[in-house]
Amino acid sequence: MLWVSASVTAVFATAQPNARLAELHRRFMNPPDASRIMMRWWWFGPAVKNAELTRELEQMKAAGIGGVEIADLYALGLDDPFTGFRNLPFLSQEHVEALRFAVAEARRLGLRVDVTLGSGWPLGGPHIPVTEAAGKLRVESRTVDPGATSALAPFIDQGEALISGFIIARSASAEEIAHAEALAPPVSGWFSFPSASQSRTLICFISSRTGMTVKRPAVGAAGFVLDHYDSAATENHLHTVGDRLLSAFGNQPPYAVFSDSLEDYGSDWSPALLNEFQRRRGYDLRPHLLALVMDAGPDTAAIRHDWGRTLTEMADDNFLKPIQAWARMGIQLNSVRRRMVSLRSRFGATDWRTCRKVKARPRSTCGGSSPIPVGLRPLVICFIGQ
Repeated sequence: MLWVSASVTAVFATAQPNARLAELHRRFMNPPDASRIMMRWWWFGPAVKNAELTRELEQMKAAGIGGVEIADLYALGLDDPFTGFRNLPFLSQEHVEALRFAVAEARRLGLRVDVTLGSGWPLGGPHIPVTEAAGKLRVESRTVDPGATSALAPFIDQGEALISGFIIARSASAEEIAHAEALAPPVSGWFSFPSASQSRTLICFISSRTGMTVKRPAVGAAGFVLDHYDSAATENHLHTVGDRLLSAFGNQPPYAVFSDSLEDYGSDWSPALLNEFQRRRGYDLRPHLLALVMDAGPDTAAIRHDWGRTLTEMADDNFLKPIQAWARMGIQLNSVRRRMVSLRSRFGATDWRTCRKVKARPRSTCGGSSPIPVGLRPLVICFIGQ
């Protein structure tokens, strides 16, 4: 009797895992709409026509795809009146109407439809003036001959501002560099200083711009990359580009907006950084600028750390938080971040984390280099590259 009971129990226990596996297999073969894969739908140009939009959406629906994320990118060809090929300028009325049509068609088919918060990457475009463009610290140095009592100040271009200049001996020690005093502001474009018997170096610090423009923009979307440390630049982009894109969704916003890669090369400064540094770190960075470019003694590492920390906090407060607040109108924020060091570790500010799996590198990676933090967010999107 005991042997029979044990056998029945064993058969029942085996049947339960088999039933769960069968149910899991069934759901994989026919997943619910919310669990189906989505397609990053690139509109090149954008040169789109309604009939083709419908055809591609119906094809994706038939293939079991659950939705699309629309991204407007560079043109594949020039406008040709003989063939009828035409690119619709980004954010033009024709472009927005095409987006509105695609949204309606996707919803008719039961597909989710999301949108990228701009064209190309990083965020920016023709609406970003040089005063809101990505910033950098420009450092100019030149030799001052023995006996000289003046030197020409560096040329200051649009969007730039001279911060300060220092003159140091060619053989200055770290301690001497740490205690170097900034020169008086130049008069009529010339710095003045006492003469010396040896050659010296004039080092000038300029609040400048990277000059970087948006990569792979659609027609009508080319322009400066915005300053991710400047809330005015962020708000400008959100209302000029974001609000215009969302107008195509009517009273039902997309489930998510996507902020594309922050390949914001060399952006390590912003005009407001000095004031923010003073407020956040409690001391003035100006007398310590030399520590950012050379050994200024035992405090060098701490000064550089404070500089990087301030940039990170400014990016959080002036870029990530405004975008997240804007997205809280009822949509999620999905972001991929690469290259911009001050944002590398800021996983928690987005609702989703889009990651890049590069075949040539071991393991799945986020942002090309950082491991995916398991359990940090409910959804991680990956795309495959060579």
